[in-house]
Amino acid sequence: MNNKFLSLVANEAFAPSDLIKFCEENLSLNIINSNILSNQALEVEIENFDENKTQNLEKIFDDKKVDFCIRDKNYKNFKILLCDMDATMIANETLDDLVKITGSDFNVDETSKLAMEGKIDLRTTLKNRVEILKGQPKSLIDEVLKGIQFNSGGKTLVATLNKLGFESNLITGGFKPISTFVGEKLGFKNVISNEFNFDDNDCFAGDYIPITGEKNSKYKYMEKVSSEQNISFDEMVSVGDGSNDLQMLKHSGLGIGYHAHQIIKDNIPTQIKYTDLKTVLYFIGIKEKEFVS
Repeated sequence: MNNKFLSLVANEAFAPSDLIKFCEENLSLNIINSNILSNQALEVEIENFDENKTQNLEKIFDDKKVDFCIRDKNYKNFKILLCDMDATMIANETLDDLVKITGSDFNVDETSKLAMEGKIDLRTTLKNRVEILKGQPKSLIDEVLKGIQFNSGGKTLVATLNKLGFESNLITGGFKPISTFVGEKLGFKNVISNEFNFDDNDCFAGDYIPITGEKNSKYKYMEKVSSEQNISFDEMVSVGDGSNDLQMLKHSGLGIGYHAHQIIKDNIPTQIKYTDLKTVLYFIGIKEKEFVS
């Protein structure tokens, strides 16, 4: 057992003293220090934290609708941010949006859900959905861009970590030029994604260029960054929601599920369920006064 930091983030303001008292009385935690991050977020240092208590913490904080994170280091120990795009940084599933615009009767919602839950092969479903677009005009992308909804807190998350010297990466199984648009709007330094092929008439060719030619492409990108920049996985923070994010989240120094599918909830201990993307900043110990809007 060793000392750990516990970050707590709620949707509404709370009195830190009340929350500390609640933790001490209900969780049998030996709190030796506390740090107010905002009127909705608190960090406490716990002496000799027992990892076996984590499941009990989850139940208690779920009842209170409070997101929490247990870690042993703060933001100064991290250098890389890796974020998924669809259903993480934005509310949309953009490839599904494209297919729906074509009027296809392909059940994209159910197929995407099964793929994100790891119940069917993601690469096969991507191939099938891209094939549906064959012959459709590239201009459909403009319609999708008009409907993109950015999830709350995303711009603050990226801007703040950029200012602190992080290398911010939007890494997605989605497609350029949609990913490029989202990346630029949110201020990501790098955008890594699949890319559509188009024919000579500016229509979808029905195939695409993948991020890598291998499975677990996001994890492979982590390996590339680690090798080229001599940065360990422990120095990476990642955020995602679906099965194609699992290996990235598992191997990061801090992997965070964001309003995630069950496969991520079952395998990744740190989850954002009730609050927004600014919670990532609180989870690594950054105070609200340091946030960049």
